[in-house]
Amino acid sequence: MNFINKDNLGYRLQQLIILVLHLILLKWMHYALTELGMEQTSIVLLHFTGMSIYGAILIRGCAAWGKYRHRLDLEREGEGISQNNESAKESNNQHES
Repeated sequence: MNFINKDNLGYRLQQLIILVLHLILLKWMHYALTELGMEQTSIVLLHFTGMSIYGAILIRGCAAWGKYRHRLDLEREGEGISQNNESAKESNNQHES
């Protein structure tokens, strides 16, 4: 059982991109908490507002991307099922003849 194979390469790439984006947000939070202690309140507020917006876009974007990928998989499975059904019907017709 391989962690990465040809069938799930798209999912693994998606997970890697999402991980990197979350690590960027985490690093920004760490920076804001450790380095902004002596800054003006307005600067700190802007950083936290930016992190909130970034986090909200990240959550919404990841959910939309996951939904898109899931729908693609459902369509592929549906095509596979319909092709299997057609093959089964053809083989049944050949056996009946």
